[in-house]
Amino acid sequence: MSATLDRIIEEVRQLLPDEQRQLRDVLDREARTAELRRIQGKYAHLTTSSESFAARKAEEIALEDRRR
Repeated sequence: MSATLDRIIEEVRQLLPDEQRQLRDVLDREARTAELRRIQGKYAHLTTSSESFAARKAEEIALEDRRR
């Protein structure tokens, strides 16, 4: 590991448990936000409304029900 990363890890270890939890919460939130942005970017070209999605799902359910 780099000296900078070693220093950061050591500083995190010296935080109080509550401060470590707060840091984890912030990092988790940042990771979720980054993942959401990645997914939104991946599907940004799709132009489907919630109504059309619900209609497609209703059709799928009806088809499955007919098969039973």
